Amino acid sequence: MIPILVYDKDQCDPKKCTAKRMEKFGLAREVRLDRIPRGALVLDPTADTMLSPADAKHAHLGLVVLDLTWTHISELPRIRAARGRCLPYLVAANPVNWGKPWRLNSAEAVLASLIIMGMDEQAELFMGRFNWAPELVTLNKALFDEYRTAADADEVRSMSDSYVRSVAGDGGGDRCPQDVRGLVFNIARA
Repeated sequence: MIPILVYDKDQCDPKKCTAKRMEKFGLAREVRLDRIPRGALVLDPTADTMLSPADAKHAHLGLVVLDLTWTHISELPRIRAARGRCLPYLVAANPVNWGKPWRLNSAEAVLASLIIMGMDEQAELFMGRFNWAPELVTLNKALFDEYRTAADADEVRSMSDSYVRSVAGDGGGDRCPQDVRGLVFNIARA
C-alpha cells in the first residue's frame, strides 16, 4: 500500500469534504506542506506531466492530493522536490460535478490515480466508502483500461488528447487539455 497524503486548506464543508472522509476511513492522512516527502507524486492540475503507470515505481514515497475548492484554485501551493502530475481526461461521478470532465473531487482523483497505476487492491478500498466510486469506474472504464496500458506520461497524454478530439471534433484535443488542465482533477469542491 502506498501512503496517501492530503494537504487540506479547510476550504470546504467538513461534512462533505472527501479529503476528510478519506482520513476518517483510514485511507489517507493529512500533512503540512513542509512534511510532504521529497520525490512524492503530487496531484497537481497545473503540472506538465500526466500520471502514468510508470509512476507506480515512485508511489511508495507517497501520493499527495491538494484539497482546495475550485473557486480558490489560484491558491494552489507549489511543492518543491516533488513529482507534479496531472490526470488525463476523466469524467466526474461525484454528485456535485457528475458527468463533468476534469472536475473530480480529491477522493476521485486519488482513486483514479490508483487505478491508472495498477494499484487495484488499494483502489478497491474506496469502493465501499464512497457511494459514487463504482460509478466513477463505470463511467471511465474504457479510459482507465486504455491509460493503464500506457508506457509513459507522453503516451497517456496522447491517449487523452485523442479521446478529447474524438468527442470535441478536430482541434478539440489540442485545445481542451491545455486550456482546461488548470481547472482539473484533484481540487475538491465537495
